[in-house]
Amino acid sequence: MGELTLTIIKSMTIKMTINHHDVMILQNWFSPVFPIGAFSYSHGLEMAIQDGRIMDQDSLYDWISSLLSHGTGRNDAIMIKSAYEGLPELNELCLALSASKERYQETTELGYAFCRVFNASHDGNLPEGLAYPVAVGMASRTLGLNVKLTIQSYLQAFASNLISVGIRTIPIGQQSGQDCLLRLYPVIEDVATASIGATLDDIGGAVFHADLMAMKHENITPRIYRS
Repeated sequence: MGELTLTIIKSMTIKMTINHHDVMILQNWFSPVFPIGAFSYSHGLEMAIQDGRIMDQDSLYDWISSLLSHGTGRNDAIMIKSAYEGLPELNELCLALSASKERYQETTELGYAFCRVFNASHDGNLPEGLAYPVAVGMASRTLGLNVKLTIQSYLQAFASNLISVGIRTIPIGQQSGQDCLLRLYPVIEDVATASIGATLDDIGGAVFHADLMAMKHENITPRIYRS
Protein backbone atom coordinates (compact mmCIF):
# COMPACT_ATOMS: atom_id res chain seq x y z
CA MET A 1 0.00 0.00 0.00
CA GLY A 2 1.50 3.31 -1.11
CA GLU A 3 2.08 6.40 1.01
CA LEU A 4 -0.55 8.37 -0.94
CA THR A 5 -3.17 5.68 -0.30
CA LEU A 6 -2.41 5.68 3.44
CA THR A 7 -2.72 9.47 3.52
CA ILE A 8 -6.12 9.33 1.82
CA ILE A 9 -7.36 6.61 4.18
CA LYS A 10 -6.15 8.56 7.22
CA SER A 11 -7.85 11.72 5.97
CA MET A 12 -11.12 9.86 5.39
CA THR A 13 -10.93 8.31 8.87
CA ILE A 14 -10.48 11.71 10.53
CA LYS A 15 -13.43 13.14 8.64
CA MET A 16 -15.66 10.20 9.55
CA THR A 17 -14.92 10.56 13.28
CA ILE A 18 -16.43 14.06 13.40
CA ASN A 19 -19.95 13.87 14.78
CA HIS A 20 -22.28 15.87 12.56
CA HIS A 21 -24.46 16.64 15.57
CA ASP A 22 -21.42 18.31 17.15
CA VAL A 23 -21.03 20.42 14.02
CA MET A 24 -24.64 21.59 14.24
CA ILE A 25 -24.22 22.55 17.91
CA LEU A 26 -21.07 24.55 17.18
CA GLN A 27 -22.64 26.22 14.15
CA ASN A 28 -25.43 27.33 16.46
CA TRP A 29 -23.10 28.58 19.21
CA PHE A 30 -21.15 30.77 16.82
CA SER A 31 -23.98 31.98 14.61
CA PRO A 32 -25.88 35.28 14.93
CA VAL A 33 -28.96 33.36 16.11
CA PHE A 34 -27.17 32.42 19.36
CA PRO A 35 -28.07 35.49 21.46
CA ILE A 36 -24.81 36.66 23.03
CA GLY A 37 -24.45 39.93 21.10
CA ALA A 38 -20.95 39.38 19.70
CA PHE A 39 -21.79 41.71 16.80
CA SER A 40 -21.76 44.71 19.16
CA TYR A 41 -18.00 44.37 19.91
CA SER A 42 -15.18 45.33 17.55
CA HIS A 43 -12.25 44.29 19.77
CA GLY A 44 -10.64 47.70 19.20
CA LEU A 45 -11.00 47.41 15.41
CA GLU A 46 -13.33 50.42 15.22
CA MET A 47 -10.59 52.60 16.71
CA ALA A 48 -7.95 51.15 14.38
CA ILE A 49 -10.14 52.00 11.37
CA GLN A 50 -10.82 55.52 12.61
CA ASP A 51 -7.10 55.93 13.32
CA GLY A 52 -6.30 55.13 9.68
CA ARG A 53 -4.45 51.90 10.41
CA ILE A 54 -6.95 49.76 8.49
CA MET A 55 -8.31 51.03 5.20
CA ASP A 56 -8.83 48.07 2.84
CA GLN A 57 -9.06 44.29 2.58
CA ASP A 58 -5.31 43.73 2.82
CA SER A 59 -4.81 45.79 5.97
CA LEU A 60 -7.90 44.16 7.51
CA TYR A 61 -6.47 40.72 6.73
CA ASP A 62 -3.10 41.63 8.24
CA TRP A 63 -4.76 42.93 11.43
CA ILE A 64 -6.97 39.88 11.99
CA SER A 65 -4.22 37.44 11.00
CA SER A 66 -1.94 38.98 13.64
CA LEU A 67 -4.67 38.76 16.29
CA LEU A 68 -5.20 35.10 15.45
CA SER A 69 -1.54 34.10 15.33
CA HIS A 70 0.01 36.35 17.97
CA GLY A 71 -2.80 37.78 20.09
CA THR A 72 -6.29 37.15 21.38
CA GLY A 73 -7.11 34.37 18.92
CA ARG A 74 -4.12 32.25 19.89
CA ASN A 75 -4.56 32.83 23.62
CA ASP A 76 -8.30 32.13 23.47
CA ALA A 77 -7.62 28.88 21.62
CA ILE A 78 -5.24 27.74 24.36
CA MET A 79 -7.76 28.81 27.00
CA ILE A 80 -10.54 26.79 25.36
CA LYS A 81 -8.31 23.73 25.24
CA SER A 82 -7.22 24.21 28.86
CA ALA A 83 -10.80 24.72 30.05
CA TYR A 84 -11.77 21.57 28.16
CA GLU A 85 -9.13 19.73 30.19
CA GLY A 86 -10.55 21.16 33.42
CA LEU A 87 -7.46 23.04 34.60
CA PRO A 88 -8.06 24.87 37.92
CA GLU A 89 -7.93 28.66 38.44
CA LEU A 90 -7.95 29.14 34.70
CA ASN A 91 -10.66 31.79 34.63
CA GLU A 92 -8.70 34.24 36.78
CA LEU A 93 -5.74 33.99 34.41
CA CYS A 94 -7.94 34.50 31.36
CA LEU A 95 -9.54 37.62 32.84
CA ALA A 96 -6.13 38.97 33.87
CA LEU A 97 -4.98 38.80 30.24
CA SER A 98 -7.51 41.47 29.22
CA ALA A 99 -5.38 44.36 27.98
CA SER A 100 -7.99 47.04 28.65
CA LYS A 101 -11.23 47.75 30.47
CA GLU A 102 -13.24 47.16 27.31
CA ARG A 103 -11.48 43.86 26.58
CA TYR A 104 -12.41 42.76 30.10
CA GLN A 105 -15.97 43.93 29.57
CA GLU A 106 -16.13 42.12 26.23
CA THR A 107 -15.01 38.72 27.50
CA THR A 108 -17.07 38.85 30.71
CA GLU A 109 -20.28 40.02 29.05
CA LEU A 110 -19.98 37.50 26.22
CA GLY A 111 -19.15 34.82 28.79
CA TYR A 112 -22.18 35.71 30.91
CA ALA A 113 -24.52 35.67 27.90
CA PHE A 114 -23.06 32.40 26.60
CA CYS A 115 -23.44 30.66 29.97
CA ARG A 116 -27.00 31.91 30.38
CA VAL A 117 -28.11 30.59 27.00
CA PHE A 118 -26.11 27.36 27.28
CA ASN A 119 -27.52 26.54 30.71
CA ALA A 120 -31.07 27.20 29.56
CA SER A 121 -30.71 25.28 26.29
CA HIS A 122 -28.66 22.30 27.46
CA ASP A 123 -29.71 22.03 31.11
CA GLY A 124 -26.16 23.02 32.04
CA ASN A 125 -24.70 24.43 35.23
CA LEU A 126 -21.89 26.71 34.05
CA PRO A 127 -21.17 29.26 36.81
CA GLU A 128 -21.37 33.02 36.45
CA GLY A 129 -18.29 35.17 35.95
CA LEU A 130 -16.57 33.08 33.28
CA ALA A 131 -14.49 34.62 30.53
CA TYR A 132 -15.93 33.79 27.12
CA PRO A 133 -13.29 31.28 25.92
CA VAL A 134 -13.31 29.52 29.31
CA ALA A 135 -17.10 29.21 29.11
CA VAL A 136 -16.85 27.77 25.59
CA GLY A 137 -14.22 25.23 26.64
CA MET A 138 -16.23 24.09 29.66
CA ALA A 139 -19.43 23.84 27.62
CA SER A 140 -17.67 21.82 24.92
CA ARG A 141 -16.34 19.45 27.55
CA THR A 142 -19.80 19.11 29.13
CA LEU A 143 -21.30 17.95 25.84
CA GLY A 144 -18.26 15.91 24.82
CA LEU A 145 -17.67 17.86 21.61
CA ASN A 146 -14.52 17.62 19.52
CA VAL A 147 -12.18 20.16 21.12
CA LYS A 148 -10.23 21.01 17.97
CA LEU A 149 -13.44 21.53 16.03
CA THR A 150 -14.69 23.73 18.88
CA ILE A 151 -11.54 25.87 18.73
CA GLN A 152 -11.60 26.13 14.95
CA SER A 153 -15.28 27.14 14.99
CA TYR A 154 -14.61 29.74 17.69
CA LEU A 155 -11.71 31.26 15.75
CA GLN A 156 -13.69 31.40 12.52
CA ALA A 157 -16.52 33.20 14.34
CA PHE A 158 -13.98 35.59 15.90
CA ALA A 159 -12.53 36.40 12.47
CA SER A 160 -15.96 36.63 10.82
CA ASN A 161 -17.20 39.12 13.40
CA LEU A 162 -14.19 41.38 12.84
CA ILE A 163 -14.59 41.12 9.07
CA SER A 164 -18.22 42.16 9.50
CA VAL A 165 -17.00 45.23 11.40
CA GLY A 166 -14.65 45.99 8.53
CA ILE A 167 -17.35 45.60 5.90
CA ARG A 168 -19.58 48.12 7.63
CA THR A 169 -17.00 50.55 9.02
CA ILE A 170 -14.10 50.88 6.53
CA PRO A 171 -16.23 50.15 4.47
CA ILE A 172 -15.36 47.31 2.10
CA GLY A 173 -17.75 45.24 0.01
CA GLN A 174 -19.30 41.92 0.95
CA GLN A 175 -17.14 40.09 -1.60
CA SER A 176 -13.99 41.63 -0.16
CA GLY A 177 -15.11 40.35 3.22
CA GLN A 178 -15.53 36.85 1.85
CA ASP A 179 -12.13 36.98 0.17
CA CYS A 180 -10.57 38.09 3.46
CA LEU A 181 -12.15 35.19 5.36
CA LEU A 182 -11.00 32.64 2.78
CA ARG A 183 -7.45 33.97 3.08
CA LEU A 184 -7.69 33.50 6.85
CA TYR A 185 -8.72 29.83 6.69
CA PRO A 186 -5.13 28.49 6.72
CA VAL A 187 -4.28 30.81 9.63
CA ILE A 188 -7.29 29.58 11.60
CA GLU A 189 -6.42 25.94 10.91
CA ASP A 190 -2.79 26.45 11.94
CA VAL A 191 -3.70 28.19 15.20
CA ALA A 192 -6.31 25.55 16.06
CA THR A 193 -3.86 22.72 15.39
CA ALA A 194 -1.04 24.34 17.37
CA SER A 195 -3.30 25.02 20.36
CA ILE A 196 -3.99 21.32 20.89
CA GLY A 197 -0.36 20.72 21.83
CA ALA A 198 0.07 23.99 23.73
CA THR A 199 0.00 24.63 27.47
CA LEU A 200 -0.57 27.69 29.62
CA ASP A 201 3.20 28.28 29.47
CA ASP A 202 2.67 29.17 25.80
CA ILE A 203 0.28 32.02 26.60
CA GLY A 204 1.53 35.38 25.38
CA GLY A 205 1.07 38.07 22.77
CA ALA A 206 2.81 40.51 20.47
CA VAL A 207 0.02 42.68 19.07
CA PHE A 208 0.76 45.91 20.90
CA HIS A 209 -1.03 48.14 18.39
CA ALA A 210 -4.23 46.12 18.83
CA ASP A 211 -3.97 46.46 22.61
CA LEU A 212 -3.37 50.21 22.32
CA MET A 213 -6.35 50.61 20.00
CA ALA A 214 -8.52 48.72 22.52
CA MET A 215 -7.40 51.15 25.24
CA LYS A 216 -7.88 54.18 23.02
CA HIS A 217 -11.38 53.04 22.07
CA GLU A 218 -12.54 53.71 25.63
CA ASN A 219 -12.65 57.42 24.81
CA ILE A 220 -13.80 57.32 21.19
CA THR A 221 -16.78 59.47 20.20
CA PRO A 222 -18.98 58.83 18.39
CA ARG A 223 -18.88 55.05 18.50
CA ILE A 224 -20.82 52.17 16.98
CA TYR A 225 -19.32 49.27 18.92
CA ARG A 226 -18.90 48.62 22.64
CA SER A 227 -15.22 47.72 22.34
